[in-house]
Amino acid sequence: MRSNNKRSEILQAALQVVEESGANHLTIDRVAERAGFSKGGVLYHFKSKKDLLRGMLDNLIDNSIQRIEARRTNGNSLEALLHEENQMTDAERRASLALVAAAAEAPELLEPARQYINQVLKQIASESKDPEQALILFLANEGLRFLNIFEINPMNSTQAKEVSKKLRQKAKET
Repeated sequence: MRSNNKRSEILQAALQVVEESGANHLTIDRVAERAGFSKGGVLYHFKSKKDLLRGMLDNLIDNSIQRIEARRTNGNSLEALLHEENQMTDAERRASLALVAAAAEAPELLEPARQYINQVLKQIASESKDPEQALILFLANEGLRFLNIFEINPMNSTQAKEVSKKLRQKAKET
């Protein structure tokens, strides 16, 4: 149990390094310093930076699943997902960006994300009266999410909230 707690502390420290300094400054040394562990202590839990990045991705996916399940009403995963995706913290957005950058060097890092997205799409399709419409809503939301991750969303926060609200309303009908 304590080992899992240390892994969580390391992952939180990694998110903080990315949030404070950007993805290009994510190193085992910086994470160890931020977590208050020795480099060896971090390497005990994550054998390499690649393993640390994989752990960060798994953590982001787990957090997303927990928030979706907590919001899920009337069996509507799409509506919960559309709400959850717009609730990412700045740290999670920056971690997502770090993972995208890392995946350019090691595409296999994204395999858990591929599996997660496939699972989500199957669940959404199985719950929907109109699976094609549900897919369109999901993809629209993913586009917004990526604009936010890259901090290039041209909408102000009021506009973004309105668009998200309309997507959720459509999801209730789907």
